[in-house]
This record gives sequence, structure tokens and C-alpha cells, in this order.
Amino acid sequence: MSAFFRDAQHHLTIDGVPLDRLMTEFGSPLYVYSGAGLQRAFTAFQTAVAPVSGKLHFALKANSALGVIALLARCGAGADIVSAGELARALAAGIAAGDIVFSGVGKSAADIRAALAAGIGQINAESAAEVAQISAVAAAMGVVAPVALRVNVLRVFGSSRHICFQPHTILSSNHL
Repeated sequence: MSAFFRDAQHHLTIDGVPLDRLMTEFGSPLYVYSGAGLQRAFTAFQTAVAPVSGKLHFALKANSALGVIALLARCGAGADIVSAGELARALAAGIAAGDIVFSGVGKSAADIRAALAAGIGQINAESAAEVAQISAVAAAMGVVAPVALRVNVLRVFGSSRHICFQPHTILSSNHL
């Protein structure tokens, strides 16, 4: 169900607010989101994954607007981040550090330090080299890093220099 409607005067509205009024107040271009629509969609998806104890993590790269992130935080969303900047936005929006997952390739030592200092819930490692980097940063900080390995069992080994865990390399890795 769409949150966009035409009122009796045929003005386009979102959540009952005329868009022309918003444009007059805030200018153009203007990005407008339906809070009610986001809540409905989140709740429907959350309900769908509830039987398997699923936890939803919103990818901040999809939309980094603090209002959107804060709304989803109030709904119970975690965050999927790819940088220390996104970590700061997630925390500022009210997402608990333990509900943040750090994904993506190319994490810098500074990003990893920030994530570990914040106490995030999980860092996804994409390669043995990344596991070694995370381990070194964690050891220097005197903490244990919450690491999950990204394994692509159907990917041809060597097809990506960034994502290269294969089941046989995990069992023989001295970084784990």
C-alpha cells in the first residue's frame, strides 16, 4: 500500500502531508520518505523472519539519512555498515553497537579500531588477509574481535582477490 495519495483538492500527499507544502517550506529538490510506509515494510519483513529468529540489519549504503536510520532503529533494526563514517551515523541514530555488523572489503585499520572500540556485534571478514588485519588490530587493543567469515562455496577460487575464502582454505588457515 502506497503512502502517496491525492487529497480532495488533488494535491499529492505523503502520510497526509501535501508535498507542495513541503516543497514550499524546504525547497527543491527534496527527498521525502514515508515514515509510516517504512515502518509497515520493516514490520512485515521482521514478521516474516521471526520464525527463524532473524535479525534485520539495514544497509546504510542504501540510505544514510539520519531520520530514516533513526526510524528503523526505533523499529528494532540493526545496521550493516562498510565504514567508520557509517558506524558513527548508525550510533548517532540510536542503533546499539551490539546490533551493528561491519561488512565489505577494504576495511582500514582505523575503521577496524573504531568498530572494536564501539563494541560492535560482528565484523565480517572477506579473506584470510583481512582476518589477519582484524586480529592484529584487536590484539593491539587487547580485545577479542567478533568475527564472522564470509564463505562463497560456489565462487571459483581466485575469481576475486578480495573475497577468497573457500572451505578448504578455512580449514588450513593459520589466521583463525
